[in-house]
Amino acid sequence: MTARFAHTAPVSPGTAGALTASAATPRVWPGWVTPQDEPRKLRRLVVDVLVVGAGPAGATVACGLAEAGLRVTVVEKAQLPRFKPCSGGLPAKSRELIPLSDDRAEDLFEDVIHRVRLTYRNRDPVVIRSERPLVYMVRRDRFDHALISEAARRGARILDGVEVIGVDPTGSRVRVRTTRGEMSARVVVGADGVHSAVARSVGLAPVEKLGFALQAEIPVEPDLLEQWRGTIGGDFGRLPNGIGWVFPKSDHLSVGLLSFTQQGGWKREELFTFLDGHNLHYDPRRARVYGHHLPRWHGQRTFQHKNVLLLGDAAGIVNPMTGAGLEAAMRSGHIAVDVIKHAFWHGDDLLDHYSERVRREICRELLDVRAMAKFFFNFTRICYQLGIKNPAFGQIAARLLTGAIDYTDVWRELIRTVTVDAGRNLLGGDRRKP
Repeated sequence: MTARFAHTAPVSPGTAGALTASAATPRVWPGWVTPQDEPRKLRRLVVDVLVVGAGPAGATVACGLAEAGLRVTVVEKAQLPRFKPCSGGLPAKSRELIPLSDDRAEDLFEDVIHRVRLTYRNRDPVVIRSERPLVYMVRRDRFDHALISEAARRGARILDGVEVIGVDPTGSRVRVRTTRGEMSARVVVGADGVHSAVARSVGLAPVEKLGFALQAEIPVEPDLLEQWRGTIGGDFGRLPNGIGWVFPKSDHLSVGLLSFTQQGGWKREELFTFLDGHNLHYDPRRARVYGHHLPRWHGQRTFQHKNVLLLGDAAGIVNPMTGAGLEAAMRSGHIAVDVIKHAFWHGDDLLDHYSERVRREICRELLDVRAMAKFFFNFTRICYQLGIKNPAFGQIAARLLTGAIDYTDVWRELIRTVTVDAGRNLLGGDRRKP
């Protein structure tokens, strides 16, 4: 049955529907905005919305709903702040999604990218340049910490060191079992990543296999870091259905390999071979190497069950070409904010509206990306030669990253460009020239 909350105002502490906790209360993160003695009374808290996961998706939801006056609690299984393996690339077009002022957002940018260097197996480089920013680089520990701090500033309660082990949405309120006791909420938002406990509990865990990424954070000499300042690198053809990347941060390089068809078992040497191909001089003993799974978007996902919504990686919403998920995480967070507020105050249909909007505003484009990725990864060398090396590609890619066009437009323009060029070659040149 679809959830409805007709003209429901935010509830007050001490009313029915309180959550219960074990004697060992969770650690209250310093940003939690509550009375000082409230940690001893967790069993008497009333929660409108329980957000599971303190990453960009969860923090975006918490910021929006707390500012709207709803009682929001965020639980995070890790101790905050925490490191998160991630390339840290945020397309310029998604800057408006960051729930921070422009000044505070700019303080988090490790670098501003104006050049993209693409290669095929570390050779045959193509460089895309733009006067406008193309990508912003962030470190996930700093970025996530700033977003969840903003959520706390707006009134959300933040509990870290609390792991969710089960979700039951069958009653009038969603019951959530955690390592520190049982909680309840009218709405539960699952923003707890690719191995989402929330998705698994309500039968929405993906059945498809996961992709895998191997990433290293590498200190390098200042002159080498300066060479990469303002530039990111992407490499194709080294792995089946995957890419390699080199992303600069303020004091190191973030490099990695990902494949949507290989699920792990890689060796560090494979990553170091990739680095050597880019002439990156480094000390392997100082490299911090991490492996992690990432979702594979296949277009057939359900994003909610009753009063439980899934966001970002937990919903499997990632770019099927690049594995990027930051933009989709925050965008799904903003959609969830709109839908939940509407459901609480106007009695709208929570379940259907969230799914409809995610499919319309995010997934419709991802279906085109998926078709493009399938073709590209099956014919990588040909696509690189005819598509990426085409003189028109740089302008198309820059317009995509800045938001002037979307992937649907890219697909259409590339086909038209390649077709026109092929026709000219068959005719022996450009017949329009005198």
